[in-house]
This record gives sequence, structure tokens and C-alpha cells, in this order.
Amino acid sequence: MNTDRSGRITAIIIIGIFLLLSFMSCKKDGPSIAIITVVDSAGRSVQGASVTLWQDTAVNSTNGVQATVRETQISDAAGRAEFSFQLEAFLNIDVIKGQDTGKSFIRLKQHETVYKTVTL
Repeated sequence: MNTDRSGRITAIIIIGIFLLLSFMSCKKDGPSIAIITVVDSAGRSVQGASVTLWQDTAVNSTNGVQATVRETQISDAAGRAEFSFQLEAFLNIDVIKGQDTGKSFIRLKQHETVYKTVTL
């Protein structure tokens, strides 16, 4: 009788470990988020800057269609503009505030938030 009970306990422990490892290896859900912070040459936040993320050089190898990803946000009081995309990508960043401009790029990672600072 003790061997039957110890067999059940062993089986429960093995199932528990399997379930724990299964849950730990699940992929994250949610969009790929880019948070762009705009600062001036002194490192101060810039409010009201036009921040554009775009990708127009990628071509789908299956159907030959060129990507037309282009989204613009205005930086808030903290100099931040937040973008949300469903897929990971390499995107160009253009920032304009009056006569000042800044350029950079960002690599979005699937289901993660990526931060980038652009200086005007």
C-alpha cells in the first residue's frame, strides 16, 4: 500500500513540475511598443515635437508589396511619444520641432517595450 501511495505522490510531483515548466516557457502576449523620448542638446525634455516612426524600404518577399508603415505622435510634457505595433520591426525615427530635427532608428522586439532617446 505504501508503494501505491508513493507512486501517486511521485506522479503528482512530476505533473506539477511539467505544468510549472510549461507556464514559464509561454510567450508574452501584447503589442510591440516603442517609447521615444525627445530631448534638446542640454538633455531637457522637448514637448510638442512631431515624432514619426516609418518603414518604407521593406518589401514582402512573397507578394512584392512595399511596406508603408508610417505613424506620427506629438511628444508630451515629458518629451515622450508612445507607439504600438503588432509585429517587431526596424523603424526609422524622424523628429521635428520648429527648425530643429533629429533622426535615429529603433528595433521593435515582439511583445516588448523598447525605449529610445532622440536629441534635437
